[in-house]
Parts: sequence; C-alpha cells; structure tokens
Amino acid sequence: MKPKMSNFFIVALAILFFILGFNALRDAQPIHKSKRIYKEIKKYSPYYLEKRIGGFQIMMKNSKEKEKPPITEVFSRLDQLEQGWGKDALKIINNDLIVMDKNGTTIGTIKIKTNEEKQWIQSFFKIK
Repeated sequence: MKPKMSNFFIVALAILFFILGFNALRDAQPIHKSKRIYKEIKKYSPYYLEKRIGGFQIMMKNSKEKEKPPITEVFSRLDQLEQGWGKDALKIINNDLIVMDKNGTTIGTIKIKTNEEKQWIQSFFKIK
C-alpha cells in the first residue's frame, strides 16, 4: 500500500508550523542578563512592564507615557529603551556602577562583584 501524497503534505505542513512557531518563540525571548546587577538597576530604571489583556505594555515611571509593542517585540523593545537610558544614566568607576538622574546627580551606587558583571554592563548598556 502506497502512502498518499496528502499524508506527506500534512506532515510537511505540521513540521513547517512547528519550525515557524519555534523561531517566533526564540525571537521573543529577552536578552540574557546578569541577574544580580539587573535586579539592582531595575530599582532605578524609569521603565517597567505592566500586564494588559493583549499582553504587556511598557510604562514609564512618573509619567503617563506608555508603549504597546506586539507581544513578540515587547522584551526587545524594553531592552532598547533600557539600553538608551543606561547609556546616559550609568557610569562605571573602578568597581562601582554609578546611577545618575537626568541632571547628572548620583542617585545610587551598585557594587560590581565580578568581572562578568562588569563585562555584561559594558556590553548591554554600551558604556565604558
């Protein structure tokens, strides 16, 4: 008994949908972050995620400004916003990460404990 061409078509279509779904899931994942440092930086970051019916929206602290990117782009967009903020608000001096406000006034200091943390800060926020 020979298999029908429609059986091959259904299997190929299922494999195609699996591959496309896996790629979409992988693209929607956030960038790897240094857990300890990122947790400390989030206290000062002006951006946060808020749940809504259609997924998430990116809110700005002390403002009504918000963004509603598609769910597949929400984490990458949040990373972009935080990277832009961090470029201006963060500075590394020795093994301390200095957090500044818009005026350049120091609002916090985070101790950098490992070289990996320092490298992550420099690569993620593109600061020296």
